[in-house]
Amino acid sequence: MYPTLFHIFGFRIDTYSVIWFTALSFAIIWVLKRLKIYDIDENEARNVMSVSFLFMLLGARMPEYIENWKIYSADPILIIKNLNAGGIHEIGAVSGALISAMLLCLLKRKKISFLKLAEAASVCALLAIAVGRWGCFMNGCCVGEISDFCLAVHFPNDEIGITRHPVQIYYSVFAFVSILILLCIEKLISRSHDISKSHSILAPLSLILFTVMRFVIIPVRDGKTFIEGFNHYEGYSVLLWALPFEILWLLYGLRRLKSVKIL
Repeated sequence: MYPTLFHIFGFRIDTYSVIWFTALSFAIIWVLKRLKIYDIDENEARNVMSVSFLFMLLGARMPEYIENWKIYSADPILIIKNLNAGGIHEIGAVSGALISAMLLCLLKRKKISFLKLAEAASVCALLAIAVGRWGCFMNGCCVGEISDFCLAVHFPNDEIGITRHPVQIYYSVFAFVSILILLCIEKLISRSHDISKSHSILAPLSLILFTVMRFVIIPVRDGKTFIEGFNHYEGYSVLLWALPFEILWLLYGLRRLKSVKIL
């Protein structure tokens, strides 16, 4: 593991931040390139994405804010100052970006479609996870349970001889496979249908795959708490509340395509 990438002028450049910044940059660039596919106004999309990005960061830090609410309530400016600190959570990031984008698109009414924007961005969000999780691996955080599994690796913070599940890599591989699945589905739909007029299929499916990914990997995650007083199972069970809405969203999109011969 290489938590520190290099030092320059006395400043430490950490690998975690560099990789996650790179991952988010690639994801944003890809979203902008995919806007034309769904006939989305780039200027309006940029406005929505800029605000959603801030709420994504706030959402990612929300468990930290909740756990240490006394500190942040005493000095609220720390909410902004500590955005780049540790304690980043994907569920909060996804929720913050999704909800803020939905509300902004509703406020803009007919200027930009949330369904189209979500469809264009869903695959790109998974790319951020697929690449960004390598930052967690290089940093040695978000580790798995102790195991002698053939893929288990030794992390620097553990004693010699102790190996753990590299759950960061599991997340990355699952996300890459999900991207391939979504792109294949998009290709199949585009063969016989104007993709820019289709209602969301990829967006709800990506959220369903994200939920599956979390619950498949939870059993081998390290037993640290999600928020003080809540273990991973209790903390991530909130995903189950969203699952029915994701399925209904997917069924709605499929209904719009029921008369289309995809294969």
